[in-house]
Amino acid sequence: MDIKEYAHEHHVPIMLDDGLQFLLEYIQTHNIKTILEIGTAIGYSSMQMAKLDKDIKIDTLEIDPQMYGLAMENINNNQLADQITCYLTDALAFRTDKHYDMIFVDAAKGKYRRYLEHFLTNSDLFIFDNLEFHGIVDDPQLTHNRNTRSLVKKLRTFRDDILKDPKFHCEYHKDIGDGILVLKPIRY
Repeated sequence: MDIKEYAHEHHVPIMLDDGLQFLLEYIQTHNIKTILEIGTAIGYSSMQMAKLDKDIKIDTLEIDPQMYGLAMENINNNQLADQITCYLTDALAFRTDKHYDMIFVDAAKGKYRRYLEHFLTNSDLFIFDNLEFHGIVDDPQLTHNRNTRSLVKKLRTFRDDILKDPKFHCEYHKDIGDGILVLKPIRY
């Protein structure tokens, strides 16, 4: 069974095809070589990014031990361990002096603002996935789950605030994937 099939069968969230295609094209057209990924899951997106170019190096962070184990297995089985370093850690506890060409965020949606603040000095480019969260961000009535409503409220607040924040240049692609935000801090 391939990784994408495994993800669908076991309800592991991975990027939607058009969102992933956007991400991969962005990496290629902007000559991105170093990436920090927040939210490894089973390693699907990091492996897709690494396969673009042998010079791409990725550090990826995963908090769930089971997902981390599956990601390590997938990365090793695909002979990508020389390009992808996976860390079992909470992203907010991860410290590094590295400067990445890009930070890709696809982890705990309610912590997007905290991730941005935590890693702000580590990159001049952030890409966030899932800012539409299956359409629920703009229409919270699509769910009756209280925890999901709380999550989408945080996502909506992050999205709406960041799009108006003069400290960032943002490109919001509502209709690509599940809502992709390309964010660049404005450095003075």
